[in-house]
Amino acid sequence: MMFSQSYKNAFFIAIAFHIMIAILLLVESNNSHPVLKPSNQTEMSMAAPSPASNTPTDQAIKAVSVDSKEVMQTVNRLKEEKAKQEKAEISRQQMLNKQVEAAKQQRLAEQQRLEKLKIESNKLAIAHKKQMEDEQKHIKELAIQKAEEEKRISLLKKQKLEMEKQQKIEADKLLAEAKLKKEAIAANASALKAKQEKEELEQKQLAQNQLLKKQLEQKQLAAANESAMNAAKNAEIAGEVDKYKALIIQAISSKWILPENANSSMSSQFRIRLAPNGLVLEVNLIRSSGDPILDRSAQSAIYKASPLPVPSDPNAFNIFRDISLTVRPENYRG
Repeated sequence: MMFSQSYKNAFFIAIAFHIMIAILLLVESNNSHPVLKPSNQTEMSMAAPSPASNTPTDQAIKAVSVDSKEVMQTVNRLKEEKAKQEKAEISRQQMLNKQVEAAKQQRLAEQQRLEKLKIESNKLAIAHKKQMEDEQKHIKELAIQKAEEEKRISLLKKQKLEMEKQQKIEADKLLAEAKLKKEAIAANASALKAKQEKEELEQKQLAQNQLLKKQLEQKQLAAANESAMNAAKNAEIAGEVDKYKALIIQAISSKWILPENANSSMSSQFRIRLAPNGLVLEVNLIRSSGDPILDRSAQSAIYKASPLPVPSDPNAFNIFRDISLTVRPENYRG
């Protein structure tokens, strides 16, 4: 009976100890620096037994003590694992911080690169805008010239119509007068028939002469109108030629690498043969600037600028099949 009661006491002490260990483990999971403090009861349970104690109660206490050591070993092992996890977490955070810093530096570098690209783009846009304004100004001037020429041609056409109208009135008047004279002569006696026939013949001859004169005047007026239209067309083509020559010189200047100490007063004249798409087929020097290096650099720039801008109108392009072009260093914008 006494043995059974001692065993029960030891059993309940062991259960209480394990419950306390479980509570400590739960507390430790929420505490970064856990501390295990056994109660007085546990310390008393883990006290070393007397060498003379061999009772069942002593044996039960020994068993509880062994279990407590295993639990403490488990607790220490869990602490070590948690310390390793915390160390690994710190290392991971440091690595993440390094990655964040690297990403930040990369983002700053990208922002600087984009800002530089934006500045360069603005410069190009300003240059392009100026070029477009110059071209628009030249086009407006050509449009004004064309409008003036059309106005002059319209005036000539109006004058022609007025002249034709006046000629018709005069012809009708002459025919009416001739008819009246013919009727008056018909009323005369047969003695005047010969005279009448003579006068009719003279009137017909006069009418024919006047008609021939008017036809000649009409031909002269038509020739003058045709000449004026040809002059207008030639003026329009000349405007196109000047426009595309300016564009060609601009394209060549953009590719021209001037030699050092180049004299801006010098000029070189070339004969350029072009394809319909503006491709440079052949470049021949027909007048040297006196500086062979300058001549070669200009000839090289012409080839580099190929294809050159040419008009799409076949009639206008015929002028550009074989053109003579003078280039000067003063046209260089590089």
